[in-house]
Amino acid sequence: MKPSINVRVKHICYTAILYTVTYLIFRYVFWVSGILPIYTPGWAGSNILWIIAVISMFPILFGWLKFPYIAFAGLLLGNVAGELFGGFHSDIPPRYLHYGWFICIVVVIVSFVIGVHIERRTKKYSK
Repeated sequence: MKPSINVRVKHICYTAILYTVTYLIFRYVFWVSGILPIYTPGWAGSNILWIIAVISMFPILFGWLKFPYIAFAGLLLGNVAGELFGGFHSDIPPRYLHYGWFICIVVVIVSFVIGVHIERRTKKYSK
C-alpha cells in the first residue's frame, strides 16, 4: 500500500530541509573561504549536493520513503570517507590529487543501490 499524498509531501519537506541545512553548512563552514576549509564537503556542496537531493527526493513520489534518508546518509558518509582517505598524499611531493570527490561519489552511488534494495525488499515483505 502506497503512503498518502500528505505523508509523501511531509517526507519531501523533511528531505528538502535536510539538504538545505547541509548545503548551508558545507558552503559556509567547509568551503575555501569558510570557517574550516575542508576539500570534500566544500566540493560536494558546490557540485553534487543538489543533484543528489533531486535524485533522492524523486522516489518519494512513488512511495519510497526510506530511500532519501539512505541517500542522505550516503552523502554524509561519503564526505567523511572522502576527506579521511582522499587526500592521503596530496600534501607531499609529487602532489597527488585529492580523491575525496571520487570516494564521495562512489559512496553515494552505493547508498543509492542499498536504498533501492531496501525499498524493494520492504515492498516484497509488506505484501
